[in-house]
Order: sequence, then structure tokens, then C-alpha cells
Amino acid sequence: MKIRRFSFGALLVMGCLGRTAGLGAAGPAGDIVELPTYTVTDRRELPAPETWFYGRIAGFEVLSNASEKATKRLVGDFQRFYLALSLVWPGVQQKNAVPTSLILCGRGGKFDAFIPPGQQRPNRAMASLTLRAGEQAAIVIDFQTKVLTLSTPEGVAAAATTAAGAGEDGVSLGGGDPGFQVDAYRQLYREYIRFLLGGVEPRGPAWFEEGVAQIFMAMEVTKTTITVGKVENPNTISAEQSALNDAGISGTAPAEDRDFNAALAKRRLLSMDQLLAVTHDAPEARGTLGGTWAKQAYAFVHWGLYGDQGKHQKNFLTFLRRLDREPVSEALFKDCFKQSYREMLLTIRGYVEFTNYRLAGIQAGKGEKLPEPPPFELREATEAEAGRITGDALRLAGHVPAARTAMTVPYIRGERDPNLLAAIGLLERAAGDDPRARKFLEAAAQGKAVRPRAFLELARLRFAAAAAKPAEARERFSAEQTAAVLSALFTARTQPPPLPEIYELIAATWARSIVTPTAEHLAVLDEGVRFFPRRTGLVYATAEQKVRAGLVAEARPLIDLGLRVAPDPAIREKFETLKASLPAAK
Repeated sequence: MKIRRFSFGALLVMGCLGRTAGLGAAGPAGDIVELPTYTVTDRRELPAPETWFYGRIAGFEVLSNASEKATKRLVGDFQRFYLALSLVWPGVQQKNAVPTSLILCGRGGKFDAFIPPGQQRPNRAMASLTLRAGEQAAIVIDFQTKVLTLSTPEGVAAAATTAAGAGEDGVSLGGGDPGFQVDAYRQLYREYIRFLLGGVEPRGPAWFEEGVAQIFMAMEVTKTTITVGKVENPNTISAEQSALNDAGISGTAPAEDRDFNAALAKRRLLSMDQLLAVTHDAPEARGTLGGTWAKQAYAFVHWGLYGDQGKHQKNFLTFLRRLDREPVSEALFKDCFKQSYREMLLTIRGYVEFTNYRLAGIQAGKGEKLPEPPPFELREATEAEAGRITGDALRLAGHVPAARTAMTVPYIRGERDPNLLAAIGLLERAAGDDPRARKFLEAAAQGKAVRPRAFLELARLRFAAAAAKPAEARERFSAEQTAAVLSALFTARTQPPPLPEIYELIAATWARSIVTPTAEHLAVLDEGVRFFPRRTGLVYATAEQKVRAGLVAEARPLIDLGLRVAPDPAIREKFETLKASLPAAK
């Protein structure tokens, strides 16, 4: 299929070796793991199982308690968005991205349970959120609420809430002000873009992530074209508002999430230092619905990428690159844009009123269509799937007791899915109960769970057990102890995403082993360095093991790399000492 791209260069600016002898499966062959029991100590009965739907799409496990029809409609639309994004922004969806859950809360007020402590407010300005820690992530969408009561940072309230118990097709029945209309489709797009950008290192500023997310929220996808950067006519109104006007009740429709030129038309703008100072964890960045900050970030990023036919792109991208290594300041800003903060504020005000820009996107060849996403299969979720996915998300949100309940209830009922056992094992490990954690993790490994962190933690527990009972006086691990640790690590290595701790523990295990590793054994550490070249502890450990194995020629470039990227003198000194210990180069 021929595809024609137009004006998208700005956003495009924006990473298994050989066998290891003697390493087998992650679980000891033939061993039977006796799993722990959970004792119910009060009179309460276990909660009744809840009905959830389960499915898989590229990069996501989907869990939804909305209706089957509504779930398929939303997920199908998201698949088209996902595919369109891969075409207009190649490379942003990394092959080794963090495995993610997509949770759609369609009834029963489930969304509020996932809001982290400290972010729960009576008048919340959020209908979606991304929860992330290490290699786990969850995007949670409020698919039930259609209208929110907002208290924006500017103190402007647009009151009204969804009636209690309304489903995914419900409407607001509250009195008072009409409130703010929520579009779950757009919120999902926004969260996905922020999820992608949040995984980029070094991470960009909050205003940049929000601006790009707002731009892609408005991406238009047809069977033949994908258009990015298009801004609505601020004088148009939605079909819903038009119907209300025709009925003679103009002004009673909820406020809508408009593009920046409509949303900011009659608002006072934030100063540029206020706009640029907002962090990722600030209230303005967490609750963006109805807020000035999000729309002004949208306006600034749109102006930088597309404004005045793209003439500001070079300066805008230079500003972003310099922010990677310099703190934001008006002097830096003026050096890049040749405008002070006050002058830029006037520029943005003018851009809101008279938006002159160029579009970006792609178009299929004549007579051709853009690719269609694969079909999405949905079925009723098992108790183990629902408990594991909701439990992991609750844990990421900081609600550990609720996470424990979500995971252990299906376990008490007899569920023994390996991935559920892995999740419970990680929960017990985080709680400090290592003997209990190891039983769950060993069982998960025998069941071939897919969870790299579970295998990593199992390897750490095996490492600790070996260190407590080394094979000889020199505190070296035996070949069997070495293989027990490495087998779990090599299983973790085959599951996405790659984790630097896996390679670091491989190096630490060889350092303690009675067996001297060969070049073939150490090749996996080279893979780790390629993935994580700035992880100086890994680079040093790899170089040290190369020296131990007599691979001095391979150790030298690693030492040079460490000296280039080492962040402080103490670490550099370690590399210098190792370099001085090498024999003179021939």
C-alpha cells in the first residue's frame, strides 16, 4: 500500500543472544510446592464474584464491567487509534513496552476506587488515569460518568454530576449547573499518549506531554486518511448543543472539551512561568478536564509544531532538547524563541484568536484504504483474571489492603492461575513475608507464569538462600546453586519488558559462582549493556566479569563506556582502578 505523508517531521524527532549451557526451566524439575493458606478471621462472607469481560489487544489486557457492546465499540475504536498512531508516528510504540492493563469502569462506581490517595476530591477533574511503577502499568477509564462537577484550579465551578448508578449509556440527572461533559474515547487517547511519553527517558516536561496528548485526542481517522493537528472552528457547536438550542433550552447542555482556540477564547491565560512550572504530579496535570493549564499547554505545543505553517518547529525542538540538560528559565526561553515570557503570552493569545497552522498526517494511495485492526474477541473474565488485574491496579494506586483482597478472594475460592500466583507472590514479597512469597513464586514459575518481575524476585530469593549456605569456605555458590538462580533470571529475560536488575543479578551470580563463566555465558551481559548503557553498575559488573574470564580485550571498551557515562567521581574511580589493573595493551 502506498502512503503519502504530509508535514509530520516535527514529531518524528521525538531501542537474543546464544544459548547458555546448563540452564533449564525456572522451577526445580519435579519439586512439589505446597502453597500457603489464607485464614478468614472474621464473620464476613466472601464478596460475591463480579461480572467482568476480558480480552487482549496489542500491548494490552482489557478488563471491562461495561456492557459487551459498549466495550467492543470503545476497544475497536482504540485499536484504530493505535494503528493510526503507528503509521503517523513510527517508533513511539516500543516493541518492548511495559505490559499494560486497560480497565474500563462501566458501572457500580468502580473508577473512584483506583484514584490514588490524596487525589480523591468531591469535585474531581478526572475521568481517566494512568498508574505506573516499574514494569507494570494500568490505564483506567471512567466509562460510567458522562458529566462531572469540576472545581478547576482557577476556582471556576461548573456543577453537575452523573446520577448515582447510571450506566455507560447514562446521562446526568443532577440539578444546578450543567457541568462538564466527559468523552471516554478522547480520555483514552489522552491517557495512552501520556503513557507512551511517560516511558521516554529523559522524560519531557509536563506541559509538553499534555500538549501532545491534547493534539492526538483530536486526531481524525477515516478509511483513507489520518489527520493530526486539525483545530476545530470555534464558532461551531456540537449536535447535542444544537438539538438543545432547537428545543428552546439553549445554555443547559454540559460544557464540552473543546480545542484550545474555543476553550481559551474568553479565559485569562496563565503566565508562561506558571505554565512551564507545572510538574507531572501537580493537580493541574492530574486533573485536566476544564482547566486552563491543559488547554494553554495544547496551544503552546500546537503553535510550536504547526503554527505559522511550521516556521517555529526548529526553535521549539531546540528548546525541548536544551531542557534535557538545563533548568527552565526566561533567559533560556528568550535565547530559543527570541521572545520574553510576556511577549510569548501575547503570541499565544493571538494564536488562540487567529490560528494559522498547517496539518500533518498521511493519506492512502489512490484507490487504496488504510489497514484495518484485527478483530477483538471478548469473553467473560475468570475470577483469577479479574482479581489479578484489578489487584495490580489497586496496588499501583497505593491501595494495598484493597489489592490484597482483590487477589486473595479468588485464591481462597480455589483459583490457581500461575499469573495470579505470581501477583500474590509479589504482593507478599513487598509486604516482607519472604517465605510465603517464595512459595507463591515457585508455584508461579512451575506454572510458566508470564511476569518478569516474579522471576526476578524468585531469583533474588534463591540468591539469598544460596548466600546463606554457600558451597565452600570462600562463600562461592555451587554449580547447582548458580543454575537455580540463573534459570529464573533467564526466564525473566525472555519476557518483556527488559529489566536492568535481571542483568545486574546475572553478573552478581557469576561473581559468587564457583564456576568461571565462559564468553558464551557472559554474552548475555553484553545484551544488558546494550539495553541500559547508562546503568553504570551493570557496565562495571560486566567489565569485571570479562576480566575474571580473561576477556580483557572485551573489557576495555566497557571500562571506557563507564568512564564516559559515570555520574560522579566515586564511580569513575572504580572504573579507573579496574582499568589500571589490566595488563598493558598489545
